[in-house]
Amino acid sequence: MSISRIDQTVVREDGSVIYAFRLNGFLTYLYQPANELQSNLINYGFTGPTMAVFPDRKLTMEEMEKFAEESGLAQLSRKNGTGIVFLNPKGETWAGEEAGAYEALTANLAIAQSNFRDGMAIMKDDAYPDRVEYNVLGSCVRMYVYAFGTGADYVSRNYLRPMAGSAILGDLGRADLTMVCCTLVGGKEMPKPEKNDIHVVSVGHTAQYNAVLEASCGQIVCRDDLDLARDFKEVVGNYRRWRGEIVKAYNYDAENIVDQAASVMLPVSDDNEIFAKRRMFRPVKEHKVGYVVFYDKDLDVKNGKVPLMMVFHGGGDSAYATASLAEWPEIGQAEGFITVAVEMHMMVSAKEVSALIDHLMTQYSIDPGKIYATGFSMGGIKSWDLFEQCPERFAALLPMNAIDYVGNNCFGTKTQDVNRDTLVPLFYIGGVDSFGVELPMHHERAIQRLEYLSQVNRFRKPFHASLEEKDRWEDPLMAVKGDRVELLHDDSFPDSQYFAHYFDSEDGNCYTLLMGVTHHAHEIRPFTNRFAWDFVKRFRRTENGIVIE
Repeated sequence: MSISRIDQTVVREDGSVIYAFRLNGFLTYLYQPANELQSNLINYGFTGPTMAVFPDRKLTMEEMEKFAEESGLAQLSRKNGTGIVFLNPKGETWAGEEAGAYEALTANLAIAQSNFRDGMAIMKDDAYPDRVEYNVLGSCVRMYVYAFGTGADYVSRNYLRPMAGSAILGDLGRADLTMVCCTLVGGKEMPKPEKNDIHVVSVGHTAQYNAVLEASCGQIVCRDDLDLARDFKEVVGNYRRWRGEIVKAYNYDAENIVDQAASVMLPVSDDNEIFAKRRMFRPVKEHKVGYVVFYDKDLDVKNGKVPLMMVFHGGGDSAYATASLAEWPEIGQAEGFITVAVEMHMMVSAKEVSALIDHLMTQYSIDPGKIYATGFSMGGIKSWDLFEQCPERFAALLPMNAIDYVGNNCFGTKTQDVNRDTLVPLFYIGGVDSFGVELPMHHERAIQRLEYLSQVNRFRKPFHASLEEKDRWEDPLMAVKGDRVELLHDDSFPDSQYFAHYFDSEDGNCYTLLMGVTHHAHEIRPFTNRFAWDFVKRFRRTENGIVIE
């Protein structure tokens, strides 16, 4: 479902935006306070909190805005880059209101990778260029409900239960519709929950009221006073719902990790096919590139000469989502490096990535010999692009879960000059159960890519294979067995087997690790990234371009 009509749009002097529209008859406001997170460039829709408010009574737009500011919800919004949805009852209060409001909201949430603005996902159909529809930008992955008075009664009566259905999250899979956390304030009716795992913050209720919640819900935190910022940091913001279960969410403020959005204007390079197609109509000399920087708050990023990990997202998700779900900020915190996740990197060429690194080196004290890059899915293709087009910039590359013919780049065109002789330490992983091409067992283009890799990295053992001879391969997943093969185990995915193939180079050193994983779909797993970092972190590139350990 989409919103076909916005009844009113108000833009405040500070840049805050308020939309008024109807969701299945419920008057709804979306309030996007102005922030410093560049939320119209950096996409928080995949991972930021979706904050839904059920007020005690029907609010005017001015009352809603005042409530958001005085309650602290607006400040939470400013810190997280996502808007606040206020759902009004059809009557004056929620008393006697039938269920339907939460369903209307979840049906109108959507993820948009590029067409988003002021908390709205803008939905367009090329077949009907004059038709524009809208969805609230967000998902139920971090659905946090705040309910007050009769709104608390309405929510506790109808929605403290598992909600059927799911929503699509691009490359990241599907999101369950059940809320994650619910803050109930000043309810009068006894709650009527079904057995569920929802975490509840109960404010100003009797022991009997709280006992009902404790008998049927997940974690229950009882408060006498209302402090939404405190509860977000200590309780609410620490959880998300993933694959139908409540799990730990990143909460970087609590984890002592800086997460800072930024952008830079970069000159359009001659290898940027996106803008090359537009030059005949409207020449573009530069374009804005957004990125998010993560590092431990105690890391000396101004004088410390620290390593840099560039992260590139999949073709159906976002910079923040890929970096966070892969736990690169946490790995960087433990290992002392800066993580930089690039937004909409499919519009950024390999040469522009190199220019972005130059820019980052003016902002932070980065060790030029310890620059790394990784990516998931389409971001994996971008990592292969960097191997082909600017290998000398990197101490190692970590493409993951995607593989294509040599010379095929993220723009869907051919790269003119492909690296043939600059060795780059490399880690690669592919999942057996992926719907795409990730391993030699999937398609000949994976074989071609790894044959090319073996030549550039000068494998001591030749890498040659044919799909026609698949039954006679040395290894059923990788085709050619590494000089050494290690079998790994991940407690989070006990059914999977991780086969790590180490390929030695002609100089006797091992610069290449290829991994195939059983019972592994097209997905991100933190275990893989931690293992990959342990392999590549020992490499550095000297000033004269030589890779050393």
